[in-house]
Amino acid sequence: MNKNHIFFGFIAGSIVPLLGIFLLYTFKYMPQNVSLTDFLYLLKNNKSNISKVISLGLIACIPLITYYRNRKLYQTLQGIFIAIALYALLAIAYRFRFL
Repeated sequence: MNKNHIFFGFIAGSIVPLLGIFLLYTFKYMPQNVSLTDFLYLLKNNKSNISKVISLGLIACIPLITYYRNRKLYQTLQGIFIAIALYALLAIAYRFRFL
């Protein structure tokens, strides 16, 4: 896991927010007996929630950033930041109804 490559960081930075979104679903919506398909339907029909969910999913990247920063693997860290920036632009686009 100590690969120092931008592409590896981009892949890791793309997967971890998705896991964060799944954790959000698991802890917030699953106890209310909301199925995963209903959760996705809720996001599809209520676009103002998509930006909130994406933003909360990006919080899951904090341990990843800390891990690679402490090991001084800066190229991987650049890839992670590129993925985070793309997620953030997607959240902004949904927030201001560009998408």
